[in-house]
Amino acid sequence: MKAATIARYGSPGVIEVRDVPAPVPGPGEVLVRVHATTVNRTDCGELLHPTLIRLLTGGGRSRRKILGLDFAGTIEAVGGSASRFKPGDRVFGMCPFRNDGAQAEYFCMAETGPIAQMPSNLRFDQAVVCEGAFYANPIIEHFALRPGHTILIYGASGAIGTAALQLAKDRGAEVVAVVAGRHRELMRSLGADRVVDYTTDEFDQLGRSFDFVLDAVGKLGIRRWRRWLKPGGVFAATDRGPWSQNLLFILWSKVTGSGRVVVPLAKRGSGQAFVNELRDRIEAGRFIPVIDRRYPLTAIADAYRYVQSGEKAGVVVIDVATEDRAAEPG
Repeated sequence: MKAATIARYGSPGVIEVRDVPAPVPGPGEVLVRVHATTVNRTDCGELLHPTLIRLLTGGGRSRRKILGLDFAGTIEAVGGSASRFKPGDRVFGMCPFRNDGAQAEYFCMAETGPIAQMPSNLRFDQAVVCEGAFYANPIIEHFALRPGHTILIYGASGAIGTAALQLAKDRGAEVVAVVAGRHRELMRSLGADRVVDYTTDEFDQLGRSFDFVLDAVGKLGIRRWRRWLKPGGVFAATDRGPWSQNLLFILWSKVTGSGRVVVPLAKRGSGQAFVNELRDRIEAGRFIPVIDRRYPLTAIADAYRYVQSGEKAGVVVIDVATEDRAAEPG
């Protein structure tokens, strides 16, 4: 099979698409034929800092030779005692960190992992949207948003940000999306109540009017978010922040018991339930996949470079198998 392999870690230039042996599913596992995968911030972080990312995500110390989290494809084969899926089933989900990843024609994973039947109304290249929503969901749940709450999402155009915006609106909250000006119409189409260009005076004039602030890209300094929060408001981040300052604020928040700075994470073992829930949301029209660009597997290094530029909106797709595209739902 063809796979994007990592002989060593560093820049996208180390990625090589080559032929490697296809995996064989063990007991309780399924073999997935990948039609589409993604390149995301987590992949870029693992490429540059593999040990740190794997320790933070529970993947252990050993490094993978094939990266990739999001996938959509078909079940090619099932191992002994596996019974949830059958060959030919259309599936989507997230490849666990302990496995070689989904940036390949095939990979194996446990059938009890974060994998589910694909949304019936999506093509494979539209269904690779779990990772951003998986990170956004525990934050929105921790906030316990409801009508009357106001939330500011900084970096609302990324995979996590677009997911957080939609999850927050689904709970009835008022959402202010802070993005680059070119993403204004995208934010409005996803339901943002107000869109603010971070390069304008409007951004500088934002005041203390938010119950919650989410930094979806890990770039906000404390002077910004403290100025925006109401008394008793809560700040959440998806990254360490400038100079890793968020780690100190989280520690301070825990020591004092204030709970004002949080980085909520999904509960271990919750992936499968989440993927099923996301499928139901998509089929009900309550979650819209946001796709930025598509690259063939042979150009995956260019996809990494684009994601590292910080310019993407939503998800960057890698087309692994395209021959069945015409037969899929539009």
